[in-house]
Amino acid sequence: MTRCYSYILFFSFLFIRMTGFSQERQTKAQEYDLKAAYIYNITKFIYWEPTSPGNEFIIGVIGSSPIYEPLLDVVKTKTVNNKKIIIRQYAKVGYLNNCNMLFIPESTTIPLDELLEKATSEKILTISEQEGYGRRGTAINFVNINDKLKFEVNIKTLQSLGLKASAQFLKLTIIIEE
Repeated sequence: MTRCYSYILFFSFLFIRMTGFSQERQTKAQEYDLKAAYIYNITKFIYWEPTSPGNEFIIGVIGSSPIYEPLLDVVKTKTVNNKKIIIRQYAKVGYLNNCNMLFIPESTTIPLDELLEKATSEKILTISEQEGYGRRGTAINFVNINDKLKFEVNIKTLQSLGLKASAQFLKLTIIIEE
């Protein structure tokens, strides 16, 4: 029932976004509330290695970002593969050990190449919000197209991390296969 509810919630958010809920009408806070909900729901559409070590699923945020608080709210009682979700804020790339997902805000001052090198070596799924970052190698990138929030998914990056996205999720994305 919980999984069904997650699917309904995720697709409801996508329907609202795709039917003209204008980005201009949203405040930044609402935008980050929506992105936080998407990030949680993305965990349900990626096939994660169920035998990965530890009993926590860590979603990291590099640097300071308005998404941090909404993420804390969204995942309070949620799990991924029966692991409690923990939100962590990281100041440096070197601290990213044991992180499962990493949100890269558009305001980050850390070079993307440095973040991607660490993410690749640690098998961390990256989610960004900067134009062009999907093509540069982040696994998932939020983009605004015609004032609507959409996702780019870099299939090559997902494969290099040993991850696979569900077909349901991929149907709703802009696929990058470069």
